[in-house]
Amino acid sequence: MAFTMKGLNILSAVLLLQLAVLPFTNALTPNPFTKNPRARGRGGEVTAQAKSASLGLRAGGRHPTPPSSSASSAGPSLKLLPEGALLLAETVAPRVGILTSTLLYFSPASAVLRAVRDGDAGSLNPLPLSIMAVTSVAWLAYGLCVRDRYVALSNIAGCVGSAAYVVGLLPLLRDDSERLLIMQAVVIGGIAATLCLWTYLSLSGASVAVAGKALGLFASALFVILSGSPLSTIGTVVKNGDASSILAPLTGAQVINTSLWSAYGLAVRDRFIWGPNVVGLVLGLVQLSLKILFPSKK
Repeated sequence: MAFTMKGLNILSAVLLLQLAVLPFTNALTPNPFTKNPRARGRGGEVTAQAKSASLGLRAGGRHPTPPSSSASSAGPSLKLLPEGALLLAETVAPRVGILTSTLLYFSPASAVLRAVRDGDAGSLNPLPLSIMAVTSVAWLAYGLCVRDRYVALSNIAGCVGSAAYVVGLLPLLRDDSERLLIMQAVVIGGIAATLCLWTYLSLSGASVAVAGKALGLFASALFVILSGSPLSTIGTVVKNGDASSILAPLTGAQVINTSLWSAYGLAVRDRFIWGPNVVGLVLGLVQLSLKILFPSKK
């Protein structure tokens, strides 16, 4: 009970902090997609010029040619929806997405706390938790680079929560050299790669467009891997008819979270947001199906 209360207190504190910071970010980094009527073309689509201006793509006092985020290459959008529905996807979905992202990152907390309390990791799969630590840092870097307050704020909880999971689980894996090595390699190698890429892009003089594209591709790839990582035990699940290694709270949170961020990504025509989240939604539904077909025996 003590562990559970501590986890709830931490979750509540993070949620309150994010909600408190959001109004200040609205004032500091206004979102041209919703506040500037000129930022929309016909049918409510975001124009390439508005997208370029929103990312601050300035080099030597002039705007370079926008990257592949133009209307023709940014991918599909929700432009066929009524203006009201599109506005909800742009504003309400990411705000709720901040909360669901926090819930996603904290959904494994009960399983980790139980393992720490029992002194045994049991069947807990450390791979998703390891990748979560790297993914949250990568998305935070992307959100800060393109100055998307929703993306940045939604991943603060991931950085804090995943760090706590790693600290809590590492001592429990001292007698399991294989899982211990995997966790150490993924966390150290992944975060090192993220920080090296971010540092290189910052110090090399790369434009925001180039840096955003590189970090977006990197974070998107990591998120797809994170979304599918629980399926690394699919062979054992099918063989034993037991899906206890797939955490139900994490799976449910993934489905809800990716649905919201897919809507937001499509609304603002950012393929680095909607692309991996659509894939994550599909993978989450696969995990949910396994949980239904092979319920946990414990």
